[in-house]
Amino acid sequence: MKTWHDAEVQRGQDPRARRRTRWLLLTAAAATALIFYQFPLVRVTILQHCSRRGGDGDVVSPQWENFNWDAINATEELQFHPCWDDFQCAKLQVPLDWFNGTHENASASIAIAKLPAEVPVDDPRYAGPILINPGGPGGSGIALALMQAHQLRTIVAPSFGDKSKGKYYDILGFDPRGIGFTQPLAQCMPDNPSAWSWKLRETTEGILGSSDAALGRLWSMSHAFGAACKEHSEASGEPDIKQYISTASVARDMLEIAERHAKWVVDKSNQLAKEGHSTRVQASSSDNDQTIYKHGEVNLTYIGFSYGTYLGSTFAAMFPDRVGRLVLDGVVNVVDYNNGLAQGSLHDTEKDMKSFYTFCASAGPEACPLAASTASVEDIEQRTQRIIKSLYHNPIGIHTAQGPEIFTYSDLKAVIFAGLYQPSLVFPGLAYILLAIEERRGPVLEAIGNALRDSHIYTCPAVNGSATLPSTYDTAQDAILCGDGVPHPDLDIAGMEAYWQLLESISPAAAGIWAMLRMKCSAWPITPLYTFGRDDNFHGNTSHPVLFISNTADPVTPLRSAKAMSARFPGSELLVQDSAGHCALSVPTACTVAAVKTYFQTGDLPAPDTLCVPPASPWSLNSTDPKSPFYDPSLGQAVLVAQAGMEEEMEAARSLQEWAARNLKFGRAHLGQRVDDVVAMAMAWGKGGERGKDEL
Repeated sequence: MKTWHDAEVQRGQDPRARRRTRWLLLTAAAATALIFYQFPLVRVTILQHCSRRGGDGDVVSPQWENFNWDAINATEELQFHPCWDDFQCAKLQVPLDWFNGTHENASASIAIAKLPAEVPVDDPRYAGPILINPGGPGGSGIALALMQAHQLRTIVAPSFGDKSKGKYYDILGFDPRGIGFTQPLAQCMPDNPSAWSWKLRETTEGILGSSDAALGRLWSMSHAFGAACKEHSEASGEPDIKQYISTASVARDMLEIAERHAKWVVDKSNQLAKEGHSTRVQASSSDNDQTIYKHGEVNLTYIGFSYGTYLGSTFAAMFPDRVGRLVLDGVVNVVDYNNGLAQGSLHDTEKDMKSFYTFCASAGPEACPLAASTASVEDIEQRTQRIIKSLYHNPIGIHTAQGPEIFTYSDLKAVIFAGLYQPSLVFPGLAYILLAIEERRGPVLEAIGNALRDSHIYTCPAVNGSATLPSTYDTAQDAILCGDGVPHPDLDIAGMEAYWQLLESISPAAAGIWAMLRMKCSAWPITPLYTFGRDDNFHGNTSHPVLFISNTADPVTPLRSAKAMSARFPGSELLVQDSAGHCALSVPTACTVAAVKTYFQTGDLPAPDTLCVPPASPWSLNSTDPKSPFYDPSLGQAVLVAQAGMEEEMEAARSLQEWAARNLKFGRAHLGQRVDDVVAMAMAWGKGGERGKDEL
């Protein structure tokens, strides 16, 4: 069968080959199931019990329990300690207030995890650290480093072959202020049980539009939470980190990390030379002389995704003469961000939604069970919308040996929206979920019931030995997003409803979720002491040009946002990838990987108007083809880079998909994190009937 993009779709291949292909695809998708909209509740392992340190963000992930952050002290000079495998960890002490001098004796402890470069620091090829941020706001850079630093290091390293030349980088993840292992944490509740219980109540209400009462209830809950959070902070009598958590403060922390690390490199190089272990070869004549440190001349090298692009742009605007290499992928428009992410963020969301319908129609019933052999794109869309509406008044009751469960309209809307973040991996599993809901029977529903339980039932390890607790990072997200943005003190519930309906006219797939961001910010009463970028000063002539990257169909950071931001930084370049999904490196092409590698190795930018096109498939947008429903004549000339000889780089890039599934989230809502296991289970079932069920 020829699809609209002229890609040949094989319908008559051997069934065993089809099962193997489906198995590979769906297994990969199951591994990336957290792409489904990383909600404020994330199952993680806790070191001790419910109230350890009493914080509503005081949790760690399973692989982190073998390292005790409390065993190391925060210092003004970096002191690295062995932590996980080949990582090095440190705590950097920085002033609580960089800009106003309040609480002069108060400080923050920035947690850092670094994967060292593949060459020692005194090697002329050593190029220093690349700082990374996964987005959010509220995402953990340490989590990103632990999961994907090896792959990122491979992408930016010299090409395979002659490794005697080129640049080698550390990958350095850090938890921004108020987040993760950085202290103090941004908190609104006295302990984890309180935070978890409140989140369960919010989750039960669903999203906007899930009932005629949802708007009023969520409005009241948001305002009650915001007011209580302020009272909790004031009652502590301590400086409130939420007033010092703005993106501008984090950008200043990044500059300090770069400075302190440069000083550490000099000290380490001199130590190696003194001990007779130096590998220095003509370092004094190289561009990377690690024996010299000059305060105030160190530049930042950085990769930021989603909200991380706003952080990177803030740094470039605040410190334009301190920019080394900056890659900003999935670009946030400062105007949208400063207005609570506003409606401009959803400009391309429905294009992504349409890509699901076209995928089903192109791939046919072998890959998409919603598609009959003669189904059109319109047929798939109408069927999908009927399935969604079927849950509005009649959620599915599920019963398992573990207990009862329901799957609601809000659950399905969240799964669909989140699936738009990484379509090529998620859409097959999404189709099986939709089919199971339509039929209201089958093992997929049983799998859904089992997957939802941990997110709906309060479980305390101190009572029953369970190993999981939720990490609620709503507080950090609210403090950063709402504190950075323009306040909305005059927004009432009628105005809120009007704004929500405006979003419905732009993107029905996302409006009920996205609008809640502005609602939460309207109820956020804590004002930061310093912000940057609310006026028209968000621009800069940077010391090195910035590389912006965008997909042609990104559900929350549209291409036009990347164009607008690139225009604010003269000399920058925008690389466009013709893909659906959030951030280009979540669905990487050889072309994009090559451009990023070249930028870090030589500093050279891709040619203007470069468009990277993935291989033809049912997921292809083919935006330069007039026959494509996604045709965009404004795009430049497509550039195809052969993948031959780049297998290792592409393998590293593909593994970034798993990281993107866990971390590239922008705009969390009130829903519990529960669709990750749902999708993983559905995909496992979808890959082979009863055989798939056995593998659950």
